[in-house]
Amino acid sequence: MIVQRPTPRRRLAGVVAAALLTVGLLVGCGAADDASPTTGGAQSSLPAPVSAESSEPSTPIRVIVDGAEAVVDSVATDAAGVLLPPQDVGRLGWWVDSSLPGSGAGTIVVTGHVDDVDQGSGFAARFTPLTVGSIVEVATADGTAHRYRVTSSALTDKQRTGDGGLPTAELNRTDGPETLALVTCGGPFVGPPLGYRDNVVVFAVPA
Repeated sequence: MIVQRPTPRRRLAGVVAAALLTVGLLVGCGAADDASPTTGGAQSSLPAPVSAESSEPSTPIRVIVDGAEAVVDSVATDAAGVLLPPQDVGRLGWWVDSSLPGSGAGTIVVTGHVDDVDQGSGFAARFTPLTVGSIVEVATADGTAHRYRVTSSALTDKQRTGDGGLPTAELNRTDGPETLALVTCGGPFVGPPLGYRDNVVVFAVPA
């Protein structure tokens, strides 16, 4: 699916990179509803994302954290507004309807799986240890390297809305200051369909 800009934005429904409380869908991490319980505290049967394409020169193609880098795929939400990252836990997903690096406005949403029972630790596991002042680099298709400085991080409950839940208004934002949002799973492993109880959300601004 080729996404042309401008397009009508499809909002992330309820939560991104989490389970939707009312319908049990997973966004960003977790397992399919019919997945068997796993031992060892890791996810399995990761659902496939909705693939997308972007012809924008500033489309993210790599993210670099502490000298390690991951390929970034463009992904879209499904009909229910659910955003899923690549099943390969070594890759990340950029929400094609979020903002672009260097645009000067809105939130750039990048999500990834923290682990998989067969694949091991995911690249997004590097999000959790990031602290205020840490630098994250996003390379774009036009060869530009955009540097972002972490300003905050939070552990948010997948099953809550409002205070303590995922900051969906910020993740859906298309105006205001340019912000990078890195989203993955965190907290204790509780098994399917949630996978992990919480989401880790890291915000960063241009450095």
